[in-house]
Amino acid sequence: MSELTAFELTLLQLIKAGAGEYDWYRLETRLSRMDVPRVPDMMSVLKDMVARGFVLRHVTPGSPRDRWEVTEKGRALLETDEANVPVVLAR
Repeated sequence: MSELTAFELTLLQLIKAGAGEYDWYRLETRLSRMDVPRVPDMMSVLKDMVARGFVLRHVTPGSPRDRWEVTEKGRALLETDEANVPVVLAR
């Protein structure tokens, strides 16, 4: 069974799709078009996923934005059969 909630899984898939270039704003924008539970808030979930080793946060000094990247541990989780649930954009 996947270690992630539906919200965490969706975020991980979005971060992977961003290939290390998505910042919090781009993630939030994409999430706003998706039908996925969003509790707790996105930044809390991202920070928790960093602590668990699924994503890395890259902070640029002097910039209000950061970039997020999936780690090898996160990729391995996404490759498991149970984690391969497609992200569906809401219309």
